[in-house]
Amino acid sequence: MIDVLNNWMAESSQNFNIIVALTMILHAGSIFMLIYIGKKFGKPDERTNAIYLKITSCMFTTQMIMITIFISLVDNNIEYFRQLFILFEGIVFLVGAIYAFRLYRKDFI
Repeated sequence: MIDVLNNWMAESSQNFNIIVALTMILHAGSIFMLIYIGKKFGKPDERTNAIYLKITSCMFTTQMIMITIFISLVDNNIEYFRQLFILFEGIVFLVGAIYAFRLYRKDFI
């Protein structure tokens, strides 16, 4: 799948720009959601620090899994490895935002 995505990006600059734009939208949306939900949790105290630690732990675990997948699946001759790596980082932020939203709904709604 990574080779197919790499070949698709290499076909034209428009395909490359689509991946870069989607990655940027994924990062920006996920970071915005994390900040928004973080503000809804309230001022930092023992309770919110535990919630932030859970979110960070989930993101770190996802980071380790994504790096392992990236290292095991990406060949040495791949041309756009940086863009794929940044896309995987965007997925980590997305998982953090989803987990933060889930914790917010569970604890506050």
